[in-house]
Amino acid sequence: MPIDLKTVRHTAELARLDPGHGLSPDEAEAALAKLADELAGIVAHIDILSEAETSGVEPLYSPLIEAPAPREDRPADCAHIEEILRAAPDRVGNFYVVPKII
Repeated sequence: MPIDLKTVRHTAELARLDPGHGLSPDEAEAALAKLADELAGIVAHIDILSEAETSGVEPLYSPLIEAPAPREDRPADCAHIEEILRAAPDRVGNFYVVPKII
């Protein structure tokens, strides 16, 4: 798939990006052209993967052969509460004080 300026503009619009923000129209066009060249290079590198022989390879749905069983959720004492709360910018007792969000 060729990466031309029209494709770059459309992709930037979909991603709500403005590659030419704050640039003159000529500079913005040059920035888009440079971006198109860079994206074409990236796509060319990715196309190399399509040359790999994968006809005998089954799809990998998970890197783990068998998912581990979830561990039991057990409460535990936290002996380091003071150390943890020492980093709080403001606290009341054993609680962080945070700004009210409405």
